[in-house]
Amino acid sequence: MGAPAIQKMDIDEFLAWADRQEPDTRYELVGGQPRAMNACSQAHSQIAANVVYEVRRRLRPPCRVLSEAAIEREDCTDRFYEADVAVTCSPHQPGQRSTPNPVLVVEILSDSTASHDRGTEVPDYMQIPSVQEVLLVDSRAVRAQLWRRDGRRWIVEDFTDDATLPLASIGAELPLAALYDGIAL
Repeated sequence: MGAPAIQKMDIDEFLAWADRQEPDTRYELVGGQPRAMNACSQAHSQIAANVVYEVRRRLRPPCRVLSEAAIEREDCTDRFYEADVAVTCSPHQPGQRSTPNPVLVVEILSDSTASHDRGTEVPDYMQIPSVQEVLLVDSRAVRAQLWRRDGRRWIVEDFTDDATLPLASIGAELPLAALYDGIAL
């Protein structure tokens, strides 16, 4: 007989449940169900670190960059994601459980995460009123896709090789090549 199915949870139940799990496994809440996150490759980790470094260098107070940033939609209690990187311009408040008013959300894509990131997380991030841009950075090739809010619609742009990413949400440009510094693809 298999393990009993986990009942659907809201965010509070999920966070209490996640605190009781093994510390080496991270989870997200998707549709009320916990979803184990795959371990990151070295390329994934290095790209995330490079994104944090490059974004941090360009931010002006009160904005700040967060890694492994908890993201939730105020209108949904059955979803709780951990973005690779996010930027918020809201001040930190003690006891906050998620990133307040994210303006930029960054996901590093891999073979095992690309479908979920594109098909589930991006549409949810687009429903958060404060989110102005969603950046998807590929960990297998020098390639990124930028989703930008334009009023009530979203515009998507693809970037490769020596392109520069125009991040209006933080008023900065990032050389795509800098995100891949130290990585052999």
